[in-house]
Formats: sequence, structure tokens, C-alpha cells
Amino acid sequence: MKLSVVISERPYLNDNAWNALRLAQTALDEGNQVNVFLLGDAVYIARKDQRPQADQPNLEEIVLALVAGGTDVRVCTTCINARPYEPTGEYSSCFIGSASGEKLGTQHLISGVRMGTMTDLLEWTQNTKTISF
Repeated sequence: MKLSVVISERPYLNDNAWNALRLAQTALDEGNQVNVFLLGDAVYIARKDQRPQADQPNLEEIVLALVAGGTDVRVCTTCINARPYEPTGEYSSCFIGSASGEKLGTQHLISGVRMGTMTDLLEWTQNTKTISF
């Protein structure tokens, strides 16, 4: 089976991103081909140097494991270009470092995560089972 997991929920605000990544890892562990596409504030899931609170899973570690296992993880290019380096709100403390005024870019992404487009996402959804979080 081929599975595409689309995430549009920002990390650490609730369990949605974590559950989506857990599903992707389970599918990968079962021998399936897995794609993960990050939209909107979910692009922060792919930002390196995460420091979640002690009671939260480290999503960066899960993404690294997915990439190492062959999962194609992509972030929406338009979404990443529209966001600052430092996320705002209550989940901003889950990230290390500050780059005031700097835009989020490819240099800030977890190794192995690639930029993606709506064309990529359309192709995935036409050729795989797709679930959205």
C-alpha cells in the first residue's frame, strides 16, 4: 500500500501532528510506502532544533526516523515562504534559537525534508490512500 499523510495542524498545540506522524511511522514499519506533506503551520514540524516540553514527544526525532526509513517528507513551498523563522503563540517555546525578523527557509529544515508543491500533493493524492490531520 502507498499512504500519503497530509498535516496542516501546527506542532505541539495538540496531539494531531504527533498522531499523524505515529500513523506514518506505523505504516512504514508495516512495509508500506509513505509520504508526508506539511501545509500551513504544520511546516514547523520540519523545523530543526526542536525542544518540546518534558511531557511532549519530540517531533523532530520522529521526522528524522521517517526520513531515515525512506519516507518522502515535504513542506509546502508557499507555506514556508509565508512564515517567520520563529513560530508565534504558546508553542514557540518548543524551538531552540531565535532569528528575529528572519523568514523560515530550507536551511532551517530537518535534514532530508524537501520542498513540495501543490502539484506534488495532487499527484500523491491521486496515486495513494490519503489521510489528512
